Amino acid sequence: MTKISLVSKYLCALLFTMAILQVTSHVLLLCFSELTTTGVSQLSVDLYLFSSHISHQFPHGWLDISQALIDENFNALAILGTVELIPYLLIYAFLFKLFNYYQHGEIFTIANILCFKNIGKTLLFWILLNTFYPVLVSLFIRFTGLSDTLAIYLNFGSNEIFHLVSGLVIYVMAWVMAMAIELKQEQELVV
Repeated sequence: MTKISLVSKYLCALLFTMAILQVTSHVLLLCFSELTTTGVSQLSVDLYLFSSHISHQFPHGWLDISQALIDENFNALAILGTVELIPYLLIYAFLFKLFNYYQHGEIFTIANILCFKNIGKTLLFWILLNTFYPVLVSLFIRFTGLSDTLAIYLNFGSNEIFHLVSGLVIYVMAWVMAMAIELKQEQELVV
């Protein structure tokens, strides 16, 4: 049990660090980045012995709308990138919570199952976000009169299929774990 606790503790620290790095890099890119001709936001930091490069490129399905937003003088990173960050942060939070339970010796519990279900739901939500958020952005910009030429973008591709399969597999795993706990409880009552 101590091995599970120790590994879980390290994974919690890693997940927390990854979330902080992702949010920090996003904020740095929002505030200080330069836009390349291909629509990639990038930031380079050169200090005496230290050099770093941060960049953000939208997933394939959002490339067209991000380029269209840039062409219309909108900040695509602020409009699309900030919303794209939400599912990542939710998954980090649920994984952090799950490994925190493991760290405290709670391995097969309803709380763990809830974490798995929430990760699966987040992946399924991600499909809706990737598919319909560009449509909502386009419609909002057109209806508010900020642009008359921005096309309406609807996206569904391999990323969405991956999220669908992953979300369903994780959700079914949670369901199987719930059935196993229920079966174990029934067996304990019989004995």
